[in-house]
Amino acid sequence: MKKKIFTGINFALAMLVVNLISYGQAAVTSRRLSNPASSAENAVSESAVRILGRHDVYSKAMKSFTRSFRNVSNEKWYEVDNALIATFTSDDIDCRVDYNKKKGYWLHTMRTYDETKMPGDLRHAVKSTYYDYEINLVHEIESPNAPVTYIVQLIGKTKVIKLRICEGEMEEWQKFEKSN
Repeated sequence: MKKKIFTGINFALAMLVVNLISYGQAAVTSRRLSNPASSAENAVSESAVRILGRHDVYSKAMKSFTRSFRNVSNEKWYEVDNALIATFTSDDIDCRVDYNKKKGYWLHTMRTYDETKMPGDLRHAVKSTYYDYEINLVHEIESPNAPVTYIVQLIGKTKVIKLRICEGEMEEWQKFEKSN
């Protein structure tokens, strides 16, 4: 029972993070985030974000980070209410990792990339159903004890659609009319 509750909480948290980050992206047409750190700053009000140096990060979070991520560039750390957030680039993919502020536990990882970095089977599933749409942006969300979830932004002639894909199930999560 506890496992189901924690899985549900992690999934809800991941969806909240994606929703906060992607708020207002319906009009965005660029393929990459111009500033991967902006997702951390947009997640909460600017007054609640504190920029940290590596030496300011709780040691357990830093150990977990250095063990999990190698060859990163543009690494930046932020402190928000209950989390430490690392943003960085790895293999041309914008990444964000959140850790519990007090204990340093890993909360979730989000990778943001374009169609060329998508897993082949996922790309095929999306393109075979939405063949008239362009895959603009992909958010890959990984959380402990939860399956990997993908949020895929599609751009068509008149609509922008966000798909949520988890364990092979694909659903239209959000749909917008495209502004001219």
